[in-house]
Amino acid sequence: MPDAEGAVPPEVEAKEKMDRARACIRSGELEEAIPLCDEVYRRFTLSKSPALQLQVARALGHRGAAISEKGMFNEALVHFDEVERRFWSPRRPELWEGVAWGMLYRARVLLEMDREVMCSNWLERMVSRFKASAQRPDLRIPMEMARTAVLAAHNQGQRFEEGLSQSEALLKEYDGNADPFLVEQTAVTLLQRAIALHGLGHVDEALEAFDEVDVRYCESADPRLRALVSSALMGRAIVLLREEFLPEALGVLDAILEHAGPNPGPRLLEPVNFAKFHREVVEREMQVESERAARRPKPPPLMRPKPR
Repeated sequence: MPDAEGAVPPEVEAKEKMDRARACIRSGELEEAIPLCDEVYRRFTLSKSPALQLQVARALGHRGAAISEKGMFNEALVHFDEVERRFWSPRRPELWEGVAWGMLYRARVLLEMDREVMCSNWLERMVSRFKASAQRPDLRIPMEMARTAVLAAHNQGQRFEEGLSQSEALLKEYDGNADPFLVEQTAVTLLQRAIALHGLGHVDEALEAFDEVDVRYCESADPRLRALVSSALMGRAIVLLREEFLPEALGVLDAILEHAGPNPGPRLLEPVNFAKFHREVVEREMQVESERAARRPKPPPLMRPKPR
């Protein structure tokens, strides 16, 4: 809200910019998020105000998350190191939100770098550090996201039994809740459950689980849920391709392209590129198989015995 002279207080302005930066990161609009983070960091990094220090911590974390998606993993880790070094203190709870986001982002980047053990360690440290305050409004979202990030760490580390067990436990908590954030966490958990089932060799159950994400959320306009649906379709296509169910796989690849539409957002580009590439491969393989079938000699017609 503006003050008596009509100017927006810097704490409010900085928070609005960081909220907008996070929304941009969620939708994949990284080029819009980074300048917002740079501005807040540049203007307020020397401030002694706790409210502005929090937004500087968020700026570092959000910027690290954004550049990591551009493949700048080591540079992102430097950002998270600065958040931890400058802003973590058990005696500064007003800054914990920024520190929690930095820890969550770090774990995700480590997973992208295939450092699954380090990722798991950071998630455990984060949960341990903030467990007693997990229901604080400013900590609730990063803490819940850490719980679903643990599922991804289990699956990437091929601990599929743990991934399946914990995903089913979380679904008992989340499923059916109308809170938009928990709806999203439900979708994330369903997707990780499908991945765990596939990892355990439960092909039919995995296909059903991937399909459930699509059926539940395919009509959503939320960019994050749309991305999760595309990931589920891609997972289903991978299973079908590995099982050599080519016509079925072709149908799912078409569904990925249809879901993305003619102008896919940044979050949908990876599934779209996957679908375009594999669609050509599948069509070529099906054409080759059709030509082989046409060249095979036809069996002679069955001769009926002559009546005596």
